[in-house]
Amino acid sequence: MKIFYSLLIVLIASKGYSQTQQNINTNSGTVSNWINQIDSIRFNSNTNQMEVILQSGSNESHALGDINNVTFSTTAIAPCGGQDTITDVDGNVYTLVEIGNQCWFRENLKTTKFVDGSEIPYVTDQTAWNSATTPARRYPNNNDVSLGNAIGLLYNWYTVEDPRVLCPTGSHVPTDAEWTELVNHLGGDSVAGGKLKMAGTEYWQSPNTGATNSSGFNGLPGGAIRPLDGFVWTFQNGFWWTSSLNDDADPFPIWWRAYYLSDEIFRGVNSKKWGFSVRCIKD
Repeated sequence: MKIFYSLLIVLIASKGYSQTQQNINTNSGTVSNWINQIDSIRFNSNTNQMEVILQSGSNESHALGDINNVTFSTTAIAPCGGQDTITDVDGNVYTLVEIGNQCWFRENLKTTKFVDGSEIPYVTDQTAWNSATTPARRYPNNNDVSLGNAIGLLYNWYTVEDPRVLCPTGSHVPTDAEWTELVNHLGGDSVAGGKLKMAGTEYWQSPNTGATNSSGFNGLPGGAIRPLDGFVWTFQNGFWWTSSLNDDADPFPIWWRAYYLSDEIFRGVNSKKWGFSVRCIKD
C-alpha cells in the first residue's frame, strides 16, 4: 500500500497572499495558482523560518511566527490505481498485484483468442507446431487441459508479435526492460526467482528452492514446448516470453525463467517456435 503525504498550510496574509488554507497534494490537482508552484518545503532552525522552494528554483521564506499551523495527513492510495482485475475475451479474470511501480497479472495467460475475438490456432501435432510460422497455442504437459486451466497456456512467439494483440485490453506482453525493472526491484536476478515463484509443491516440483512468493506474483511452472520433441520441464521451469528481441544480427525473442532448484531468475533467447507461458502487465 502506498502512502502519500499532504501538507495543510495556513499562511498569514502579510506577504500579500490571500490563501487561508491549501492542500498540497500532487494526486488531487486541486491546488491554487500559487501553491501548485511549490517544489518542496523545509524548516530552517538557523533562521527560524519555513523555506518554500518553488519549482522555478526561487525561495519564499516565511518566519515561523507568521505561520498559523502546519499539519500532516496521510491518504491511502489503492494499488494499481484501484483496479483489481482485468478480464480477457474468453472471460478469464486475472487479478492484479502491484510490485514497485508496476502492476502484473497474478496468473499466466489462458486466452484462446486474440483481443479482436479471432481464434489462436490450437496446434496439437508436433510436426505442424515445428513448421508453423504463424500463431499457435497448446496446453502444458502433453495438452493437459485441466492443468492449462490452472497454470495457463503455452504460446509460440508468433502469437506474441501478432498485431491482433494477445494480452487483454488494458494490458500488454511486457518488454524485456519491464521484466528487468521487476527483477531489479526484487533484489536482482540472484534472488528474484524465489520471490516470484509460488511457494510449496502443488505445482512446482520439490524442493522448489527459495520459493517465498513474497512479491505476490504467483509464478507457475508451465514448462516449455521445444521444437522437434515437444513438451519439456513442466513443473520444473516457468518460462515467460517478453515482447522484445535481442540485438543480434539474427534476432531472437527474449524470455525470463524461474527454476525449481534455484531462487535465481534467468534470462535468455530462443527461436520463435518455442512454446512458453505469457504473463501480462497492466498498461
